[in-house]
Amino acid sequence: IGTKKLKLQDVFKLKHISFLLVLYFLIFLGFNVYYAAFPTHATKDLKWSVTQLGIFYAVLSGIMVLIQGPVLRKALKKFSEEKLVIIGSIILGTNFILFVSNNIVSVGAAVILFAVGNGLMWPSFMSILSRYAGSKLQGSVQGVAGSFGGLASILGLILGGFLYNAIGAVTFLISAGVIFSIFLMSFQLLKWK
Repeated sequence: IGTKKLKLQDVFKLKHISFLLVLYFLIFLGFNVYYAAFPTHATKDLKWSVTQLGIFYAVLSGIMVLIQGPVLRKALKKFSEEKLVIIGSIILGTNFILFVSNNIVSVGAAVILFAVGNGLMWPSFMSILSRYAGSKLQGSVQGVAGSFGGLASILGLILGGFLYNAIGAVTFLISAGVIFSIFLMSFQLLKWK
């Protein structure tokens, strides 16, 4: 009642939000290139059945639940959220490099690193985004961020499929490169504290 209607440009005027939205976009882009490429890689190059692929994603999800629960709580006692974004992104970038190999040990290590990196980075990043959005504009900022994520998902899925058909498993290095760019950019978060 009697509140000013928020415009899209008002979200971008908030301190640090534009930078965080760029990170949000890149996170979704890197992940979705991987998500488009990996099922084809698993069935074509790793010779997995649909059941094995399902087990892979179930194990990945199970490890992520563990990481985002007790492990993240303990990590937050030792590290700031900003540092966890940096640590998580370097782990995630490394995981995508391991997916290039068809070696089952590399893939197994990659799934653990994926869960650890994502489990540390993503909740920490979302907390930082919420903090800078503030309580009054949090919904608006999350809405704009969701749109950025949606656009990155569309582009990433198309790009991931196209790249995998063109260059095969090397596509995962594209995901790694995007995530490593997040790693480098995330040092900016430490300067804001």
